[in-house]
Amino acid sequence: MDNHISDGTYYGPVVQAATVVVQDASVMALRVPSMLPHVPDVFVDRDALRADLDRLAAGLAGRISPQVVLLAGAPGAGKSDLCVYWGRTAAQRRFPGGVFYADLGAAADPSDAAAVLEAFIGELRAPRDHDRPPAGLDVSALASRFRSLTADRPCLVVLDGVVRPGQVPALLPGHPESMVVLTSRSPLNLLSRGGRVVPVRLTVDGLDESACAELFRAVAGMEVAGREDFRLVVRASAGLPGLVRLAAAQAADPMLDGFAGLVRRLAPRGSVLEALDVPDDEYYAQTARALLGDSYAVLGERGRRTFRLLGVHPTAEFTAALVDRLAGGPGVRAELHEAGLLEQAGERRYRMNRVLHAYAAELGRAEEAEAVPLIADWYLRRASAAEALVSGRWRYGDRYAEPDTGGQVFADAEEALDALQAERHTLVGVAELCRVHDPAALCLLAEALHGFFFRRGHHSLWVRVNRLAVDAAAHTPGLGGLPLARMHFELGFALLDRGSAEDLAEAREQYDAARETARRIGHARTESSALEGLGQIAERDGDPAAATEFYAAALAALGDLEHPRGRALLAYHQGRAASAAGDHERAARQLAEALRGFEALAKRDPHNEAKIRVRYAAARLAAGHPEEGAEPLRRALEYFEATGRPGVDRADALLVRGRLRAALGEPEAARADWQAALAQYETVRSIRAEEARRLLAGTPEQGA
Repeated sequence: MDNHISDGTYYGPVVQAATVVVQDASVMALRVPSMLPHVPDVFVDRDALRADLDRLAAGLAGRISPQVVLLAGAPGAGKSDLCVYWGRTAAQRRFPGGVFYADLGAAADPSDAAAVLEAFIGELRAPRDHDRPPAGLDVSALASRFRSLTADRPCLVVLDGVVRPGQVPALLPGHPESMVVLTSRSPLNLLSRGGRVVPVRLTVDGLDESACAELFRAVAGMEVAGREDFRLVVRASAGLPGLVRLAAAQAADPMLDGFAGLVRRLAPRGSVLEALDVPDDEYYAQTARALLGDSYAVLGERGRRTFRLLGVHPTAEFTAALVDRLAGGPGVRAELHEAGLLEQAGERRYRMNRVLHAYAAELGRAEEAEAVPLIADWYLRRASAAEALVSGRWRYGDRYAEPDTGGQVFADAEEALDALQAERHTLVGVAELCRVHDPAALCLLAEALHGFFFRRGHHSLWVRVNRLAVDAAAHTPGLGGLPLARMHFELGFALLDRGSAEDLAEAREQYDAARETARRIGHARTESSALEGLGQIAERDGDPAAATEFYAAALAALGDLEHPRGRALLAYHQGRAASAAGDHERAARQLAEALRGFEALAKRDPHNEAKIRVRYAAARLAAGHPEEGAEPLRRALEYFEATGRPGVDRADALLVRGRLRAALGEPEAARADWQAALAQYETVRSIRAEEARRLLAGTPEQGA
């Protein structure tokens, strides 16, 4: 007799006999469950994630506990569809014990696992224990019975929409080569505590444009790939399949003007939620909001309030500290993260996708009056702290009255500038919020951002903020003359620094307005600063004599006012004007005076000191004494290189040193400096790059 069982591995009891009389129900075959919902009619992409799931399923042999996989992603990302599609098309043949499925939805109590276990056990058609029927068992006993019933054959358990980590452990099957796939909007970080359940985490992001177009075509029956107006749909929906499906269904509806109508509704709003909200048909908008509402519903009251306030924030990215500030303390940030409403965007930074932020904005509209002052004060504090570290210049307002205000927020100037660099678009958005809700804060913010924009560029953003501030100061009754004078000055400064012919013409108008307003209210500092700016414009126009007159008038406007930094700056500008006029000896004397003035300041300004040394070296070179410029240039470059950042000032220093080395008969070293200067100029997209190219073109390489 051959007792061999052929055709692979067989799980479960085997009985071989001429006659079998079954008296023990435990050897009766259990039903093989197949509980997955139907496969979606249209499913696109996700090849990489399905391959990851296939790989994990293929590697189950020899495991000592079930493999747990977590598919995490934003609401509407298609986690459930991915699970069902993979389970139906690829996974069932791997699991002879069957496939179990439960939609845990918004269940909040781990005891809800009892109902799921009862359903799983019932689906197996297991013989009833008449002494203790399943309905009479607690969760622990039900979990033990489920493990026993699934101990013989590997099975797949799909737990869709897990909200709480405590829902999971009781639902693990008994066979160690089984697989449990969870979907959740939450990262379920607490699931791994204690090390008993350590899931493999797979992130389900939004679809890319190509996959969105394929899904849109399948639902709406129209080809949209490569169209710019369709890219608007992709951006507004964050590539979330659930929202792309709804948008496609609406675009296919001729009563809603089709695709053109969808784009027309979307363009002025930018929110797919509002675009789907059409008169006399609430289905689209209600369905879209339902995708998001479950995550909001599980939050506590503080979490809900914080989510709404974050909707008022002008961008969808925030620092951890700001979230805590809006929440009134720590703890809520973790709750939002666990609910899948925040994701990490870097060290101590968080973000929402566009759709979630639009949803939060809808919910937060009624609380703008509460949120805007909190948000504005937060960023004004950071900007003014950075300004205090970056520059010792005078600013109006009481935020600079206390010494060393910057060190309480940032360790040093570079840390401050890096922080504002990451937040620059947000800062513009805060300025726009303040234009509507708090014009006084806008003027303070515009002045506080001066040092950042001056050091890091971003002229378009700089000019935009200052235009808003000028408009606010000019049209807000009771704000006073000083904010208006200062805002005219700030806009003039930004335009002058950008430096096109049109910019210089407008800068002149702004400086004139600042001078007249300051003179009318008797503010000598601002009047002097405006005259200084007019002198710089005259310099740019190639009129050093007029520039010198403006600088002299600026000094006179100061009178006997104690303003050592302003006087040192004017000496610097007078030195530049003298150089432009060809009086290089006088230029060197003025620049040396300016350097002594800066070095004597209580709060040193190493950046301006370095710039003056570069100008001094250029003046000595032009006067025929290149050797006298070597040491000032060395010190200037030492400072610029210590910052570790490319910039126009550093490139200017390299350009001058190249000229100095060429004058000293070092053509190879000169060329190396000009090459380095060109790279710096190109990095920051400066028009000065052309000057470096001209110098390189006029200096042949050795042996050429």
